[in-house]
Amino acid sequence: MEYQLTVHQIEAKEREARELVRKKSLYSSIAAIVPIPFLDIGTDMKLMRDMSQNIEDIFGIEHEEVNSAFDDQKEKALVLGTSFISEFVGNRLVRFMIRRSVKRGFLFRFIPLVGNMVSGLISYYMMKRLGNSHVERCVKIVKGEV
Repeated sequence: MEYQLTVHQIEAKEREARELVRKKSLYSSIAAIVPIPFLDIGTDMKLMRDMSQNIEDIFGIEHEEVNSAFDDQKEKALVLGTSFISEFVGNRLVRFMIRRSVKRGFLFRFIPLVGNMVSGLISYYMMKRLGNSHVERCVKIVKGEV
């Protein structure tokens, strides 16, 4: 399908899509910070699906066009994997810091919060990376580079 968009229109849509990615990534990090096991995994899957659909709507692209040009399954697996990794890293970090603080005699009541914040940072970074990757694919489709 051929798109009749000017360079300025494409740039404006790209800025709008990147702002959406930033907001959804922030929601993902908030879900990762909340200390409820596996909440972030379900949230990340929903956010990624919604974000992909919203980005495609911004550019006026059908999901099938993106799927035919790029492999969507890798992206979904990466979201699920990063959610597990961020939760695992957060928990491991908490255990490590508790052991270190007990040895040194520090107060360790804030340590679980640090682990959750690390999980949130990882979740934010990965969701933003995946979202921006989707934006770049949509831009390529609209420009006719695919």
